[in-house]
Amino acid sequence: MSHAAALVDQLANELDSWPGVRIERPLAGPTVVFYEDLELGALDRDRGLVELRFPYPERDTLVERGDAEPAEPIRDSENVSHSLRGPADLAAALELFDRRYRELRGEDDPYSSRDPG
Repeated sequence: MSHAAALVDQLANELDSWPGVRIERPLAGPTVVFYEDLELGALDRDRGLVELRFPYPERDTLVERGDAEPAEPIRDSENVSHSLRGPADLAAALELFDRRYRELRGEDDPYSSRDPG
């Protein structure tokens, strides 16, 4: 298993612990992360890449600040990506997923699996 694939697996395991999140791992293609029936993003083990969808003003801000790269969708209509090369990238990808998760839940505060109750 490549280092990038291990990081993608670690990210998937963390996301799978969040309330309301489920992971779909098809036999071929990217793993898809859902909050209830809404897509949070996609994980590509082969390329060591995550992709998410954000509204365009927010997407442009993420790209301008260097928090994400523009993306060509690997599954549906994702529009930002982040490569997983090391622990710092894993943390950055978690922040992107957290931002999308809060957006879909209508919350402002960051989520962590380490939050009490």
